[in-house]
Amino acid sequence: MLEHDIAPHRGIPWSAARPLSWGDFQGAAPPGGEEAAKTAYGIYYAWKCRGRAFEFQAIAAFHRDDSWVKALVLSDSTESRRVLGHEQTHFDIAELYARRMRQRFAAIARPCAKSDDQLSFEARRILDEERAFQRRYDAETGHGLERREQAAWEAEIRRQLRLTAAP
Repeated sequence: MLEHDIAPHRGIPWSAARPLSWGDFQGAAPPGGEEAAKTAYGIYYAWKCRGRAFEFQAIAAFHRDDSWVKALVLSDSTESRRVLGHEQTHFDIAELYARRMRQRFAAIARPCAKSDDQLSFEARRILDEERAFQRRYDAETGHGLERREQAAWEAEIRRQLRLTAAP
């Protein structure tokens, strides 16, 4: 249902077996600015009703061409690992919210009796929660510069992914 939405971004669906590598970051880094790298992604979702049967899909996909890393980061192996860990956690959070979306939609009573507007509203609420969570992650970790907080966030997100059902 979602391949045609992901394809224009040369998207990489999230997979526990395939963590991000710097080779995935194919966008051009902007000159200046304080950010060392940027992870662009989308949480794609779609539903379909066939009679009363409800099909729902949600996928977190990394956008290669809109994600970038500065050359300075790549020249320092310690900094490179630290920044990549921070960026991977952004993508892991996106996957966590794709899973939460799947769970929330699975719990909706009689979803095919609801309007597209009602279902879209529920999806947007989850995406709003995800954006706020991503902002909190960056704020609390100082965009990955606060090592202790970064390690705590990485461990917590890994734990939540283990506890949340995969697709």
